[in-house]
Amino acid sequence: MRKIIFPLFIAGLMLLSSCGTLKVTNHWDRDVDFKSFKTFSFYPWDKHNDEIVSEWDKKTILESIKEEMTRRGYEYKEEGGDLVVSVFVIIENKTSYQAYTNHYGYYGGGWGYYSPGWAYGYGWGPGYSSTTIHKVDYKEGTLIIDIFDSKTKKLIWQGIGVGEVKKNYDKRDVRLARAISHIFRRYPVTKK
Repeated sequence: MRKIIFPLFIAGLMLLSSCGTLKVTNHWDRDVDFKSFKTFSFYPWDKHNDEIVSEWDKKTILESIKEEMTRRGYEYKEEGGDLVVSVFVIIENKTSYQAYTNHYGYYGGGWGYYSPGWAYGYGWGPGYSSTTIHKVDYKEGTLIIDIFDSKTKKLIWQGIGVGEVKKNYDKRDVRLARAISHIFRRYPVTKK
């Protein structure tokens, strides 16, 4: 039942500083009537996720998704829901480079030849510039939420969030819940 479509939908999110830095992608089957489904369940948690997600973050992710689904009128069932929700997390080390160039120079006067006589003109005199390059290492998190029709085993909705993982743990659960809400913003059934 589990299909991860990495080549088709480049993915990602995790513990973000704000929704403003979250890049969200949504794809869904436009032929499906999402209002015809009444219940949902979770696909078993992927063991790969446990290597990079703490137990607390796992709970926050699952509870936030459950809240998004129930606010759209779906009822949660431990097993056998009309929809099955699958969650996959990816964390990657990334590097970005920022460059800043300072230009130093001055205007200087000089004599120059201008046809048919002599002319005085201004132009750039001697100067120099320096460029400073800063290397920034960071972690990028990707959260992929797949929703399957449990009868057909067909992927009918996918929400992906990508953003920088912040080390600040103070408001991580709030940021995660906001990020998941942002991923669900374009879900075909609106919140009640």
